[in-house]
Order: sequence, then C-alpha cells, then structure tokens
Amino acid sequence: MLRTTSKRYRIGVLAAFLGLAGCGDLLDVEAPGRIADENLNNPNALDALVEGMSADLTDAYDQMVYISPIAAGELFHSGSYSITDEAQGILKAEDSNGEFNLMQQARWVAEHGVERLRANLSAERFQRSPLVARAYIYGAIANRLSGEMLCSTTIDGGPEVPHTVHFERADSLATLAITHGTAAGMEDVVTAAHGVRASARAWLGDWAAAVDDAQQVPTDFVWVVPFGTGTAPGLDLYFETFDRFEFSVINTMFEPNDGEDPRTPWAPVILANGDTATGANGATLVFQQLKYTSEGDDVAATKGTEMLLLRAEAQLEMNGAAGIPEAYTLMNQARAFYGMDPLPMAATLEEAWDDLHYERSATVWLEARHLWDARRWFEKGPSDPGFFDFMEGRDTCFPIGEEERRSNPNLG
Repeated sequence: MLRTTSKRYRIGVLAAFLGLAGCGDLLDVEAPGRIADENLNNPNALDALVEGMSADLTDAYDQMVYISPIAAGELFHSGSYSITDEAQGILKAEDSNGEFNLMQQARWVAEHGVERLRANLSAERFQRSPLVARAYIYGAIANRLSGEMLCSTTIDGGPEVPHTVHFERADSLATLAITHGTAAGMEDVVTAAHGVRASARAWLGDWAAAVDDAQQVPTDFVWVVPFGTGTAPGLDLYFETFDRFEFSVINTMFEPNDGEDPRTPWAPVILANGDTATGANGATLVFQQLKYTSEGDDVAATKGTEMLLLRAEAQLEMNGAAGIPEAYTLMNQARAFYGMDPLPMAATLEEAWDDLHYERSATVWLEARHLWDARRWFEKGPSDPGFFDFMEGRDTCFPIGEEERRSNPNLG
C-alpha cells in the first residue's frame, strides 16, 4: 500500500560520523553516504554512536505515535492518506514494513552498539560510562516498544518467536541500565530503567516484581523520547493534526470529556465563519489533539503517573475486589498530580476495571502504549471483569513485515 506521510529524515548524526572519518580533503571522500564499519571502532565516535541509538529510537517512536493511535482508537482518521485499513483495525504484513523495520533497527543498533562500546572502552570505563548506561536504556525501551506493538517477532534473522521475547530482553537490558547507571551516577537513567522494567515484568506476568520497580519512580518523573532538537526529527503527529487535519479526536473514548481532561486535551478547530473545520477527507469534523502543539514536543517513554496506574492495575490483577480501595488510592494520586478531583470508589470489580481502563488510557494517551493495553485487556476474554471490548473484530498488533518475511530464510 502506498503511504503518503510527512516523515523528515535526519542527516545530523550521519554528518557527525562522516566528520570523524577525516582522512584528507573532503573532496577525496568516496561514497559519502556510507560509513566504513571500522571507522566506528574509534573512541572519538562513541558519543555519535549513542546519539545514533537515540535517533533511531526517535524514528521508531515517531512512526508508532503516528500510526498506532489510529489502530487503537485513540484518534479517528479524518484525512486523505491511504491508511484506511489501519483505521478499520486491519493490520497487514505488506503495510507493516515501516513499523517493523524501524522498531527492529532501534533495537539492533542499541544492542549491537553496546558491544562496540565494550570493544572500545576498558573494563573499568565500560562499567561506569554514561554512554553505556544510555545505550542500555535505549535498548530496553526499543524492546518494550516492539513487544507491545508486534504480534510475533524475529531476532537478527532468526526464526519466528513470540513477541514476549522483547519483554524478556527489555527486562535484562533495563537491569543492566540500572547497574551501569548507578555506577555512572546517572539517577535519571536508573529511574527510567525501573519504569521500563516495571512494565516489562508486568507484561510477563510478574506483577509483584513490577510493583517493586514502579515504586522506585517518583510521581513527577518523566523520561522522554526527544523530538525536534539537535539531530532529532520533528514529531509527525503534530504535523498531521495541525497542518493537514488527518486525525481527529471525534468518535473516540476521549471525545465525551470535551477536551477538559488535562491528560487528553483537545478542541474543535473553528473557522472564521464559526463552523468547525473538516479534515482532509472533507467530511469529518476536526477535534484537534492539543497534547503536542509543536513538532519539537517530546514523547514520554515512562513516567511516574503511569507507574501509579500500573500499581493500581496490579491491585486489581492480583487481589481482585479486595484490591479496589488501594487501586483507587493510587488512581487518585495520579489524578491529583494533574489537578483533577478524585474518583469515587467503585462498588464492583467490573466498575473498577472500567475506571482503570480509562485512567491508564488517558495517562498514556498518544504515547504509543494504548494499542498494547487494549490488546491485553481484550485477550482476557468476556468472562473476565477486566475485559476491554473495543478490539472486537480488529487486529490487535502489527505482524512481521512482508519485507522481513521475504528476506529472512528462517521465516515461512
């Protein structure tokens, strides 16, 4: 399927690498778009190497923040782009090449970049290097993203394996980020790694360990994927909702709040004649998301309020109705952080889960997290009080891309 998007690609990190080559006159350099692998085995290239990991993670997030909200019902397609399948919840291998490739690239660059760091640093410097700590957290986040978005996966040309492999890798890499971040005195990396590991462990079913990690993340903490600064690209979702009106909040679970929930801000676009603007399709009313109001707005990868909601969910998951009081204490702590009134405590477990669904969905709105939440809640099944029915009749995850299936001999 042909896609029309506004994605802008960076040259900054590439230029940094090229500058390191520095062998004589620039006019003598051949194939300036390629970098010899041996040129990266250079201690002076390590900063740029890790910046490249960050940039690749930003690219992966940009794509998923752009497309997963349509698949998950966080936004409604109001435009002219050829993503009507995704808007209807149809996620096909031939349309998933970009998503799969970008996520796998972010993972591969971080994981293999660590080994390049190891080869260019002494054992002592490797142990306490801020670059190593950052590489591990980038790898952990990239793996968590892949685990949450993909139906199944393949690692470095291997056979098809369950998507949960990425959660296991995220757990391991986050643990290493904690170890090396502590040695390097990088408190922000350590805190972020606890948040990422909390999610990975919850998704692997170890809710008790997840709670232990989540408690290490202060409510006001946010670790972001950077956009629009330095070598980072601008956020495409901003462009698509402010310049083209491709997506609208209409017909979503967040429309009824009239944009007054500070976690899910939106407003109708009003024309000079007083009418509400229509999208690029010429028909759908534009209720414009206001969470990202510039292309340089960053996207949260993990944050303290999310951890409060994870702990609240753990109460319902592990303790059932007995966990309702503590779950509401935690949900209301998160609401208080945003200046919101507390929720009244539900009388039944089903009602508590309904509140948890909305509170978590609002807290991580447009952060490439909701598709996974909707999937795992749907997979509980109708008999479970935590069942979430929105994904009925929709695909809940992105398949391995068709390009990977064709090029990988270990895939059918």
